[in-house]
Amino acid sequence: MNTQLLFFWTKKALKYLVLTLLLLILIVTASIPIARWIKPNDLMPVKTADTLVIDNVHVIHVEQGLKTQELISYNQQLVIQNGKFVAINPAGTVAPITNKWVDAKGAFAVPGLFDMHVHIYERKYLALNLAYGVTSVRAMNGQPENLRWKRELQQKEWLGSNLYLSSPIIDGEHTNALSVSVTTPEQARQQVRLAKQDGYDLVKAYGYLSAPVYQALVQEARKQGIPVAKHGPHPVKGSNWALLKQHQSLEHVEDIFQGPLNYQFDYQRLELVSQKIKQLGVPVVPTLETFDHLTQLSQFKQSFVETIDLEMINPLYFDIMSHYTVSRWLAADQKRTNYLIKENQFLRDIVKSLHQHQVTLLVGSDAGTNYTISGVSTHNEMRLLNEAGLSNLDVLRAATINAAQTLEIESRSGSIKVGKTADLVIVKENPLADIGHLKSPYAVVKSGQWLTELQLEQLKQSAKNTQSYYWSVIKLLESQISRQFGR
Repeated sequence: MNTQLLFFWTKKALKYLVLTLLLLILIVTASIPIARWIKPNDLMPVKTADTLVIDNVHVIHVEQGLKTQELISYNQQLVIQNGKFVAINPAGTVAPITNKWVDAKGAFAVPGLFDMHVHIYERKYLALNLAYGVTSVRAMNGQPENLRWKRELQQKEWLGSNLYLSSPIIDGEHTNALSVSVTTPEQARQQVRLAKQDGYDLVKAYGYLSAPVYQALVQEARKQGIPVAKHGPHPVKGSNWALLKQHQSLEHVEDIFQGPLNYQFDYQRLELVSQKIKQLGVPVVPTLETFDHLTQLSQFKQSFVETIDLEMINPLYFDIMSHYTVSRWLAADQKRTNYLIKENQFLRDIVKSLHQHQVTLLVGSDAGTNYTISGVSTHNEMRLLNEAGLSNLDVLRAATINAAQTLEIESRSGSIKVGKTADLVIVKENPLADIGHLKSPYAVVKSGQWLTELQLEQLKQSAKNTQSYYWSVIKLLESQISRQFGR
């Protein structure tokens, strides 16, 4: 009798399991087309005035080679038309008929900030970056949905940071749900062609690829005219440094410690590695913030978590990170924590060495990893670079003109000059005296649209209205399906 009963319930359970799976397939199939166009209804609209005049403002210049007395033009007037600077005059100059005139009352204007290494899991992350003066980001693990968001931004459907987008991460045998496994040279060439065809701005390659595969990837990228950024500022195993020349950038100084230094706190070896990177002429994105973040998770545990506005994090990725990364650091014992603290300090010494060797450095926070928050993490990264030995001006250049040059858009972005796009951060205190002043903008200008402190706060509050867990799962499935069955 018990055996019959067990068989009955087993059969019934299997029946419901099959029905549930079928229902799930139907839901996913029906929902993916909806996921292609649905977007939040509280995104801020684009409302660029025909003419904006910002009077009584001190303009900070970030171009290289300027003398100290040339870094700030005091008491200026910025005239902006159709999203571009058309004149920079002395304050009080008779301005053209304008839709909006603002008295900045001696505030300081700097170019809009770039974060050159982020992970974007929903549109609100781009709005949140903007709230902190980060007017451009480079997302380093692009997905099909990110391409849609980029098109929406270009078509001025809503207000957010400019989005420069890498391909999905091209990795070796060991991949995750958001990366692509590539094990042969032909697969590498195919992925580069797909990245170019789909409209990504660059190819993102991990360092776990074999030497022949990486060489094929680089050669195809040069043939297709699409840049490459590599995870880790060193060659893949079996390759050589020369293959890294002409890359757009090299990511994570943590990988210098783990790679060429072989986990050794070796300052003599670091000197040699810094020289090799300098000879490449390729910018480095240190991403100090992400390792500092995990160190604080390990050191201060839940008390550090309580300082983070977790409402800003997409719920699906919060769940993933809580279980697969953050839990590891929260469980770290004292021995492990002490080692992380030592390594965290050494990473700053690596940055200092690169800076002393005049390697071009870029601000990149790796926001989106662990519990790091868009915009907030950018300013944390700038502070850490400052603590590593970069001057306030050096940090500001790393976040503006250096990034524009790296992306080859210096002719239209990265500094305050007539003819360039009017992306600005307005702050009440001089950031050349304290880079931390940039964290609390008095106003942000995005392509000529003036955003007040109140509007910036509205962007932050809106960012807490994240996409639902359900829609995030749907979009993740979409990425998987597009990768497996074509775009």
